[in-house]
Amino acid sequence: MKTKIFLLFFLSFGVNMIFAQGENDNWYFGTKAAVNFSNASPLSLTNSQMTAIEACGTVSDAGGNLLFYTNGQTIWNKDHQVMQNGSGLDGHSSSEQLAIVKHPTNPNQYFVITTTENGVSTGSNAIKYSIVDMSQGALGAVLPQFKNITIVDSSGNSFQSEAVTVVPNASNGSLWVLIPNGTHMYSYRVDGSGFHNGNPVVSNLNLSTPLGNTSFFGVKASPRVNRSVNYTHFVCISLWKPVSDLKNQVYSFNSVTGQLTNDFSLQVNGLGGYLSEFNKDGSVLFLGYENMYAVDLLTSTPSNINYAMIHGDVFGNPFFGLQRNIKGDVYVSSPGQPYLGKIINPNGNISAMSVNMSDINLNGATTFFGLPQLVNSYEPVPYYPCITDLTLATPELNNNFTYNVGKDIKTIHNYTIGGKQRIIMNAGNSITLLPNTHIMAESYTAKIVPCDRGSVDRISNENKGHVPVKMVLELDKEARIKLNNDIKIYPNPVSDILTISTDTGIHSIEIFDISGKKMGVSTNGNKIDVRNIPAGNYLLYIQTKGGVISKPFIKK
Repeated sequence: MKTKIFLLFFLSFGVNMIFAQGENDNWYFGTKAAVNFSNASPLSLTNSQMTAIEACGTVSDAGGNLLFYTNGQTIWNKDHQVMQNGSGLDGHSSSEQLAIVKHPTNPNQYFVITTTENGVSTGSNAIKYSIVDMSQGALGAVLPQFKNITIVDSSGNSFQSEAVTVVPNASNGSLWVLIPNGTHMYSYRVDGSGFHNGNPVVSNLNLSTPLGNTSFFGVKASPRVNRSVNYTHFVCISLWKPVSDLKNQVYSFNSVTGQLTNDFSLQVNGLGGYLSEFNKDGSVLFLGYENMYAVDLLTSTPSNINYAMIHGDVFGNPFFGLQRNIKGDVYVSSPGQPYLGKIINPNGNISAMSVNMSDINLNGATTFFGLPQLVNSYEPVPYYPCITDLTLATPELNNNFTYNVGKDIKTIHNYTIGGKQRIIMNAGNSITLLPNTHIMAESYTAKIVPCDRGSVDRISNENKGHVPVKMVLELDKEARIKLNNDIKIYPNPVSDILTISTDTGIHSIEIFDISGKKMGVSTNGNKIDVRNIPAGNYLLYIQTKGGVISKPFIKK
């Protein structure tokens, strides 16, 4: 059967038919490194003035033209000059993440959320936000009255965290800024009235060890997954220090309520990934530090977690930055490298995935730890199940919606789509828009495509009985058993010098008492001076290239 679209109407356009989504076309990061993704092949840029050790962010306009970039301390404008009032931001130079949020109703304004370095008392010890207003002159400015505004909890208290990410809410155009700390996740709404400071939605993280001032951790959110009526996204917290508690914890998140839910959880033990990342549909989780792993979240079950190591650390350079771009490609950074790496086939079968660590030549610039998070100024239009036929008879009320219809879509006379809506019409046979149909939406597309019923089956299966899915993956269990046998400590009990015997290189050593308090000791290679700690029982955590192992010992 010949498929067709009937355009039997007079269009009244408020903006272009296809909405340009270029806000994330440029990345500025590392030591004067920059990449443009506007074209089919990424282009390395050489105009950056920034050094960003870890946290960084970049904003472009809808057409992909650079607006500004930042390392959390300074903001540079599109001419690569310090933006008006753009110096002196309170982000720490070694904070792990920052986030940039486009104001949901003011297209000229951006919230720049800066974070701290945990456990550091110098400089700012609070998470803050500043507002960039691009209508202030030709190059924009940081608003003086909204610079370094301290973010506080519901009791009015500031707190430390290196981790922040953003989750859009497709139902009403608002967004959530997610900040984990201690035993809780703090979700702050950003909507037309601004940043809801001091009024977070608080969720329990259910971690065995709180995220404290000596912890180093990051957080990432998946794209909208629509796998359940109870949650919309996955959120992963990656704890890469202290070595006593290396893990990655995945939660389910409801973007309507701002709450973590108990519908899905995955705990990955034994891998201290600096940051995680999800592929473009949230079906695969990527984790890496010394090796890169892919976990198939769609096919895994509590009794059979489907995962694979997709790249080994053969050169001794750990992975730090993991970041998906606007096109769904996932990029990788390793500190001090003249190339940006890339995961090959990130949306396919995990057994066919690999990593190319020299995908983009940075033309003399180098990577550092972090890559820019996406500016989540909009939610990708969610997927909704198929219906057979559809007649649109009332004004469009959805802000972001995809109509998936097996056969025909048609409108009545005088049908209207307007405002800041983003609408997609997918039909298997025809789309008929009758006279006086008015389309003034920010984004509108009409396509003749088969209706994919696979997602319907997935949603139906996952909601049967609403049984929570809880999974635990001991990622390096066998390796740690071997490592435990390879590493010996002596003497035990010990009164002065504890010696570690191993053929595996030692990266770091930490000692904790039975209450979990970290003890201050001096080390010299494989020897630890324990003379200054009290007599008692202790745990020694040894991080090596082969993983992390704990050894109990007694101080006499």
